[in-house]
Amino acid sequence: MEKGRILNLCGGVYKVLLEDGSIVSIKARGKLRYEKKYMVNEKSLSKKEVLTTVKNTPKVGDIAVIENGMIDHYQIRKNEMVRPDIANVDQILLVFAAKEPDFSFFLLDLFLVNILKQRIKPLIVISKIDKLSEEEFLDLKEKLSYYEAMGYKVLYVDSKHDKGIDLVRDELRGKITVLSGQTGAGKSTLINAVVPGFLLKTQEISQALGRGKHTTRETSLYPYLGGFIGDTPGFSKLDVIGISKDELSSLFVDFDGYSCRFSDCNHTEGIKGCGIHEAVCEGKVLASRYDSYNKMYKEILKKWKYLYQY
Repeated sequence: MEKGRILNLCGGVYKVLLEDGSIVSIKARGKLRYEKKYMVNEKSLSKKEVLTTVKNTPKVGDIAVIENGMIDHYQIRKNEMVRPDIANVDQILLVFAAKEPDFSFFLLDLFLVNILKQRIKPLIVISKIDKLSEEEFLDLKEKLSYYEAMGYKVLYVDSKHDKGIDLVRDELRGKITVLSGQTGAGKSTLINAVVPGFLLKTQEISQALGRGKHTTRETSLYPYLGGFIGDTPGFSKLDVIGISKDELSSLFVDFDGYSCRFSDCNHTEGIKGCGIHEAVCEGKVLASRYDSYNKMYKEILKKWKYLYQY
């Protein structure tokens, strides 16, 4: 029996990095394709009905246990994602441009909610700081200091002039990191500055697989500084699917500690006696955060009404 980290999945074949440093290409047993969950048929306790069928396939990032030349099972995951399809992620590097495209606090909040739902640590990286005037830069830093006060680390980088790159590199050491964030924020430029030749190496691998120019079509892990960097297709569609209206407020960590008049308060605009709304009015909660919450809540409510035709 051997164990190893799954680095890539392509065409049903897994590339696994074994504990001795070698890489093998193997398949998984058929039992790992799907898993059925059952419910008891109340009319006949001796029978069971299929409640749902869930995908049970090993993912990139899993620790696979290999027996007789096949993946027999994988160890319990500490977390997992669907888009991209990866498991056991330590952190997600959220890359947002300071300018070109314009910085979006709503998009940042939407990413944070989705990441916290998966119990993954976010690391916020602000790129293209050279595009800002000194006054604009100080204003953005002041607003983002609110996020730092919530416990999120924020790094500022200028990839073209190698500013802040060492700080990002240190954060990658010994961790499984996935890059994501705003479209056009310069993720490719950043990773090539942090790991010189990284994109060239992935392109060479793609060409070896007969794909021509590198475009990320499946998730892969690349060893780096005792950890791994995830080259992924990213979030193909960022949304609030899978998050209920009742749990949304718990994913806004800065809402903790404020009490409301009613125990079932949903914290939306116009609710009298809402402690969150009062905190916004008093400047204790960032207004843009409250705007993001209300926008997401309305979107969740809209989907809920559509699903249940309410």
